[in-house]
Amino acid sequence: MTDEPARAAPAFGGRWTEEKLAILERYLDAYTTALKDQPFRLWYIDAFAGTGQMELSGDDQRDIRRFVSGSAERAINIGDKPFDKLVFVEQDPDRCVELAKLRTTHKDRDIVIENSNANTFLRSLDEDWRGRRGVLFLDPYATQVEWSTLERIAAFEALDTWILFPVGAISRLLPRLRRPDEVDEKWAARLSTIYGDESWRGLYRPSAQLNLFGFESHERDQGVDGPLQMYKSKLTDLFGDRFLEKSRPLKNSKNSALFEFLFCAGNPQGASIAKRIAKSILMKDL
Repeated sequence: MTDEPARAAPAFGGRWTEEKLAILERYLDAYTTALKDQPFRLWYIDAFAGTGQMELSGDDQRDIRRFVSGSAERAINIGDKPFDKLVFVEQDPDRCVELAKLRTTHKDRDIVIENSNANTFLRSLDEDWRGRRGVLFLDPYATQVEWSTLERIAAFEALDTWILFPVGAISRLLPRLRRPDEVDEKWAARLSTIYGDESWRGLYRPSAQLNLFGFESHERDQGVDGPLQMYKSKLTDLFGDRFLEKSRPLKNSKNSALFEFLFCAGNPQGASIAKRIAKSILMKDL
């Protein structure tokens, strides 16, 4: 399947945006501190980097809009043991222009701006990660992260990976009442790319009621739990003990699920420590 075209980022974030950024920042700080005496060259890769800043508004639309540091800027500012190399991937050329300002401001840092599709770039990375370790942040605007990309990353055994899984968008791709083979062809293709196969069809089961024409209908559980648990199960199969079962739901002001923040450790030898740190951060009030 061809790569999904770039989509415009939401104009404004909210409390959930600050929550994910705080979680990421705390992990980056703990990660670099834990490895500061190790011989590894540390990388940070932001696969959907945006512009380096986030524009937010409060839950009350009368609140004043404000800018906060985005993930790229926060990664640059990690101080105890700064990352040796920072790679910001962004498909939108205008956002890349804004990202380039970070490189101008921080001339002493090894910052690479990649104007590229995130999946294409990550699948093209060098397989040899000996002497290198890092953190990868997958923060898509919608459903852009492809399963084949995660397979590639898992094989490196070097990148601790944070995944913002779009449970809200995926739930909308899966109508509650529909035969699996009746799901819109374009949606079905996108779901198969996200899950890596057609396992998502298993979310549907025969309904106890017949439809208006007397034929058996199918339905899936309401909400986001089914699609999320299936994705978690597949991450467990892919990453094994490196996948952290604990995750964090991110919701909007109406308490509707938007994303689930997931974590997978990179190197098997350090997985238990990485998972313990990530779990501690995920469980804290922010």
